[in-house]
Amino acid sequence: MMIAVGFVLLLLAAAVVVLFAMMGELASRVADPDDGTGRVTPLAEFTRGASSAYWPAGLSGLADQSWAALLVLSPICATCNKVAAELAEYPRERLGESLGIVVSCGSRDAGDEFIDRYSLGHLPHLVDEGGAWVTRSFGVKMSPSALVLEEGVLTEAYTFGKVEALLGQIMKVKEEVS
Repeated sequence: MMIAVGFVLLLLAAAVVVLFAMMGELASRVADPDDGTGRVTPLAEFTRGASSAYWPAGLSGLADQSWAALLVLSPICATCNKVAAELAEYPRERLGESLGIVVSCGSRDAGDEFIDRYSLGHLPHLVDEGGAWVTRSFGVKMSPSALVLEEGVLTEAYTFGKVEALLGQIMKVKEEVS
């Protein structure tokens, strides 16, 4: 009887360890919740100078533009949901033709539902299952993040919590380049 109880406790301990490992992995992939300041912070992990050999159909129009921004969002990220709701309020002309969205998620259905929930289908977008394309192409594993590209080449990457603050940062970078 004591052996059975010991075995059950061992299994429970192993399950707790696995659970904490999964939470740690999730925490490393999702940015801290917005603190209300709207700050835009340079992203530590990305591959400056990277460009994708393959641009999915939903984003292919952004590859050749003099500059573009890709917002990497995830349906399981609370800040990403706030950002998506904020994006839904912006008129198309305010966002411009140079802004696209990559929805990094576990399944195509979850990504499509996220796009539909926030009515973001009018923006160039990609449902990136498992974050495979954005990770392989640009070395980005965090959401929300914004990738600034010049002629399809990654020049800057940020984490952010408010669209308005991000657009201000992008405009600042754009003016410095011009």
